[in-house]
Amino acid sequence: MDEIREASHATTAAWSSGRRWTVGVVTAVVLLGLAVFVPGPIFRAVHMHSAHKLVDEVATGRAELLATQDEIRSPIERLGTPVRSWSEVSCWLAPRYSDGDGEQGLVMFYRQECALVAYEIYALSPDAGDAAQVAARLRGHVSDNPTCGEPILGTLTPDFGASRVDEYDAELWWIDPDATAPADQPERCTLPKPGDADTARVETGVDEPLAADAYILFQVRSPIQSVDVGCERWFAWLGSCMGKPHGLPSLS
Repeated sequence: MDEIREASHATTAAWSSGRRWTVGVVTAVVLLGLAVFVPGPIFRAVHMHSAHKLVDEVATGRAELLATQDEIRSPIERLGTPVRSWSEVSCWLAPRYSDGDGEQGLVMFYRQECALVAYEIYALSPDAGDAAQVAARLRGHVSDNPTCGEPILGTLTPDFGASRVDEYDAELWWIDPDATAPADQPERCTLPKPGDADTARVETGVDEPLAADAYILFQVRSPIQSVDVGCERWFAWLGSCMGKPHGLPSLS
């Protein structure tokens, strides 16, 4: 009887030990699964919240942007009244590349960058002339080989491309939207419109039909602000990005 009882106890102990081992393995697998898969949705939610907050913060600078636009506009006041004007938050994704030891040029994460942009579109009369003639009347100049859309240089301060990302930037373009665009820049001569892709918080001023042959596009951008929005990785804590973060830039 004692031998049977001892054998039963041994069997029970072995079964309990095996069950504990199985439970331990299952627990380890579950914890590993949580460690691998749960951070992705969590990080994505955190990044989405940061992106939404960034859009809200950028939008608060609208009054200052419009005041700056008024200050910069003086060289083009002879153009009269714009046929279309609006302001909006514009956002895009910008990669952050590796710059330390190891392989260079790998994307480590992405930033969502946003800025407020104020636009004014001026219609030109049929006898206004070509890009060079219009630029000359505005005391500026264009490139020697103009296309259907050309930045007018030397008219505004700051001039085209002269500002840093943390400063206000101004651009002045001559655009013929019906002309043929360069093959490598198919959107070069497409006039922007309120609520284009990746924009939000649109406020419209003037909105008249665009019926002219050519236009002057005047735009002023606020300093660019950014926030880290991560990327798609096999593991959240290892390696470079496998792809852009899903659903970004976020503008809602």
